[in-house]
Amino acid sequence: MRQLRLGNLVIDRDRYCVFVGNQATRLSSKELGLLWHMARHAEKVLTREQLWRAVWGKEVNGPTRTLDTHIARLRRKIEGNEPWMIQAVPRRGYVLTKTPTASATKHSSMRPTFHSDTAGRALRGGFNAWLKV
Repeated sequence: MRQLRLGNLVIDRDRYCVFVGNQATRLSSKELGLLWHMARHAEKVLTREQLWRAVWGKEVNGPTRTLDTHIARLRRKIEGNEPWMIQAVPRRGYVLTKTPTASATKHSSMRPTFHSDTAGRALRGGFNAWLKV
């Protein structure tokens, strides 16, 4: 299987590209590997370790932002591909999922909530502001 289709998203392994509708976008080998693996497991949360092993073929040695950087680039390349999107699941990993409905996005869970003025000032001021509180 050299192509994988999810709605109007078509991943082509031979050409190292993804088609969003009729628009083709080139992918790096790591981006292709990530998107291919996530598409094969669409709607399933994949841990950072699972993604790392699937694409890099080895264990993660310590903290790294490499995966996050590749995911960010991939998101920009498939942006506007309704209804599919890559969503971060805090403390778990990432999932290729259908775009949340309007009712799911109107809640304030995506925005930071400050329960006290002191915490709000500290968060807005960065790490050094915590030292002054």
